[in-house]
Amino acid sequence: MEPYPNNLTERVKPRIGTRFWIFPQPPFIPGYEEPDRVWLSILPDEIHDGPSDPWIYVVDPLIEKQPYGPEDLPPFEGERRPAARSGPDRNFDNMDPKSRAYLGVHVYACVHFVLDIWHSYLGHRIRWFFDPAFRRLEIIPLVDWDNAHAGYGYLELGASDVGGVLRPYALSFDTIAHEVGHFISLSELGIPMITSREADFFPFSEAFSDCVSLISLLHFDSAVDRLLRRTQGNLLLSNELNRFAETSPETQIRLATNFRRMSETTREPHDRSLPFLGAIFDSIVDVYHRQLVREGFADPRLLDVDLRELTLDQFDDFRGLTERSFRDRPLYFKLALETARDQVGSALAGSLRSLDPNAMTLDQVARAVVAATVDGVAAERLEANFVWREIIN
Repeated sequence: MEPYPNNLTERVKPRIGTRFWIFPQPPFIPGYEEPDRVWLSILPDEIHDGPSDPWIYVVDPLIEKQPYGPEDLPPFEGERRPAARSGPDRNFDNMDPKSRAYLGVHVYACVHFVLDIWHSYLGHRIRWFFDPAFRRLEIIPLVDWDNAHAGYGYLELGASDVGGVLRPYALSFDTIAHEVGHFISLSELGIPMITSREADFFPFSEAFSDCVSLISLLHFDSAVDRLLRRTQGNLLLSNELNRFAETSPETQIRLATNFRRMSETTREPHDRSLPFLGAIFDSIVDVYHRQLVREGFADPRLLDVDLRELTLDQFDDFRGLTERSFRDRPLYFKLALETARDQVGSALAGSLRSLDPNAMTLDQVARAVVAATVDGVAAERLEANFVWREIIN
């Protein structure tokens, strides 16, 4: 009798989902050289070569395609490379992560991974805002451009040139998740009719998309484990959680651990989004700390420290408050972080139900997030951080 029979061919297996490889951070980041195997909720029977399915499809042009513009929209009609195919077991974790075909598979998997998370927070499936014109999202994994963008029916990714080495944004989960964040906000709120770039919808859209990236990263067990080990439980150290769209281990585009207030920003949407993003990050850390203290797994002095007022000399003392407890109880730190992640993520998703993209102000958005927060402690911390950032007046 075989003690562990091979059940790979059982009929129940296809109901689990489909396996893919995803890099939680680009593979040039130390510690992330190998991808994670993930299960997506979409079933093998729903996925065809490409990959493609009823909601998303991948096209890899044979030419060096230029990015889509206002007068140039999907579908791509030119010559294309062979479509990626699943393995004999109908999963896609058989592919070489260094192959060209893997770029499209990786973007496809990242988009579905983020959608699975935010479908759960929202409580329903997202219907694409471009659905009246295009039933499916077109993914172009590599175009001739040092950028990435989401548009009306498409997601395109270029590559950065770092010292003569091309680093495709198709391997950057942060970049992909940020663009999916734009799809989520537009699909839930609708397309705004406003034309002024100074309207608060635009900084909100950038902040929300960064928050989608931030919170989605925390759904990788390996990323959370590595994050907590590297920081010994202290999330204020420079780490994976607060980097976005990196092009090298030293270069960062935006930091979530910023101390910007609204009075210190310009009217440029990305700059004006930073206080909102910072308030969300501060709130995740605050709820994380309070969860640890409430359960008796961290020193209560954590709650007496104003993280924004720490000097460099004081920082080592603060770090010592978490290191010893983390060494003794690492699992509880992980559970506390996941609790904070889900409370803040659910509040962000819930806020979308009451917002008008044409009339919103950042003050209204912040109040909607607080109102959608189920946990009283999380609501109190979110409100306090929005007030400190001068978002709630």
